[in-house]
Amino acid sequence: MIIRAAIRSDLGAILRLLRDMGDSAPAQSGTVRMSSAAVRAWTRIESDPERTVLVAERRGQIIGTLDLIVVANLTHDAQPWAVVDNVVVDAAYRRRGIGRALIDDAMTRAAAAGCYKVELLSHETRQGAHHFYLAVGFENSAEGFRRYF
Repeated sequence: MIIRAAIRSDLGAILRLLRDMGDSAPAQSGTVRMSSAAVRAWTRIESDPERTVLVAERRGQIIGTLDLIVVANLTHDAQPWAVVDNVVVDAAYRRRGIGRALIDDAMTRAAAAGCYKVELLSHETRQGAHHFYLAVGFENSAEGFRRYF
């Protein structure tokens, strides 16, 4: 297995993983429709030097993904911080170290970017994910709030 930055041809597999995470309704016959909105979003993501979508690839198959965003900052001597989001591993490959490898790679990249912290949010109902995040070194140190439009 390798962890690498995603490329445009990975988009369909990434969308499949995100759908399996509960991002949207299941596609018919297991296919993922690549909407023009998704393609436009990917174009913005891949042109942002502060954003990296990572994928875990095994024998040519994308089996995990993670989104890493480095945020410019004015506090902490202008050190940036990072956000990790959309962490998902294909259900058939969970509990095999893939999520840990994705997180480890993201942490290495954040440290190399000079980040003083990495944050992530996880829905309060995802207890299994919370145990995983604690196991890979994150602390439950804040209460999060969201406002949806």
